[in-house]
Amino acid sequence: MAAVLAVEGILALATGRVFLLWMPRRVNRPGLWGAGTLLMAAALATARITPFELNILLMLSGAVLASLPQKLGNSEESRPE
Repeated sequence: MAAVLAVEGILALATGRVFLLWMPRRVNRPGLWGAGTLLMAAALATARITPFELNILLMLSGAVLASLPQKLGNSEESRPE
């Protein structure tokens, strides 16, 4: 799971698109989503060697970053006309 999240996070940061089939077709801010998934991948990959508090901090901060793009909306929608 850590490898899948890491690859998807890198692809989202590099291309600006999310390629997961179960995700919505359009993620509003793929860079922010990619950074969140990379943090969650790091938390999963280092779960056995990091202290519990650090692991939970990485996982929750990644989850917040990955969910923020859906709450913030599209950058074009928030611009006044």
